[in-house]
Amino acid sequence: MTEGMLQDVLTFLFGMGCLYAFTRVLIAFFGRKRPMAPAGDAAVLEARLARIEQIVEATAIEVERVTESQRFLVNVYAQRPADPASLPKPAVRVTTPH
Repeated sequence: MTEGMLQDVLTFLFGMGCLYAFTRVLIAFFGRKRPMAPAGDAAVLEARLARIEQIVEATAIEVERVTESQRFLVNVYAQRPADPASLPKPAVRVTTPH
């Protein structure tokens, strides 16, 4: 075996070893389990969910009120006359001294 072939074989083996080590590091990194948050007390979670439900209901009521007011204003604008009554113009222009 020539010196060039020996160098190529050793380079290949070194590269495969590095690739193997890198792959093992990636598998170890992505395979480990992340620590999970503690479960917590069920009563605390129930109270929190109850507060969230109240907030959602209050928001729904406010959105319904806004929607109703928009419907009312649309009806008001739809019922107003197309040509508003014009104000009478003054007959003579009066100049006041200042």
